[in-house]
Amino acid sequence: MRKFLLFCATLLTIFANGQTSVYHHFPDSNAVWNFNFILYCMYGTANQDYSIMISGDTLINSQTYHKLTTPFVQSFSTGTCDEILTGYKGAIRQDTTNRKVFYIPPNNLTEQLLYDFNMQVGDTVQGYIEGYAYEPDIVQSIDSVLVGNNYRKRWNINTCYNIHFIEGIGSTYGLIQQSPGCITDHADYSITCFQQNGQSLHPDTTSNCQLITSVNTFNPTSNQVKVFPNPSNGFFTVDFDQPLNITEIQVIDMLGNIVNRQKTNNKKTINIDNLLGGTYILTVFDKDNKIINRIIISSP
Repeated sequence: MRKFLLFCATLLTIFANGQTSVYHHFPDSNAVWNFNFILYCMYGTANQDYSIMISGDTLINSQTYHKLTTPFVQSFSTGTCDEILTGYKGAIRQDTTNRKVFYIPPNNLTEQLLYDFNMQVGDTVQGYIEGYAYEPDIVQSIDSVLVGNNYRKRWNINTCYNIHFIEGIGSTYGLIQQSPGCITDHADYSITCFQQNGQSLHPDTTSNCQLITSVNTFNPTSNQVKVFPNPSNGFFTVDFDQPLNITEIQVIDMLGNIVNRQKTNNKKTINIDNLLGGTYILTVFDKDNKIINRIIISSP
């Protein structure tokens, strides 16, 4: 019996390792990353959703790069502390053999290392991502995460802002945003979803992951969806002023993970007492699987 259990454990170890043994290269076309940006400042709160997409190729220093663009920013901000701008966000190229991605920022012709997917626990993170932090990030741990139908390696590089690198996706902290290290009260960038070739892959394959454009915006000041109390004491209620063909409510953490999902078509009380205190995104879907409202909720 002991030998059989040892054999099963060995098979499980081989299977688990096999999930991440194949390198998943960085996308070079037909990819969209959606992010949420939050910044609290003395003039209000910046709260914005935006996409970064690959928008064709360009030639820089005789090498082919893939252009990154933000077509539109959905702003739910109060005050004057908005930060995310639309337009060209720089260009990337990848060295698949060496498992590295390089980046040229806007208004620049100098290539910098963006991601090194060879890092081991204890390694110091190098390159453009570390250009802002006073103390470079250190790889804290390496595990795997399900992306689509395959497991991919994930590097935890910053516990202060929960920043991870995911193979074939990049940084959960805004893709090309520089790490703040452990500076307090810095902006929060969090990935809400990633899709490639029209297929949502992260955080799951069923999430609505549309490119954010002015066409699919909604009115952030609309009173059609109400959430109370906010901040929450462990429970909160979602109420609709009128029939809206609501089908599902999701609560998403700042890493883009769905932590609560409820099927409903009317007023709903949701329990988040099991969640750690912090900020979460409430997303409401209609019968066509379109996001009709997104509200920030806080738990104590």
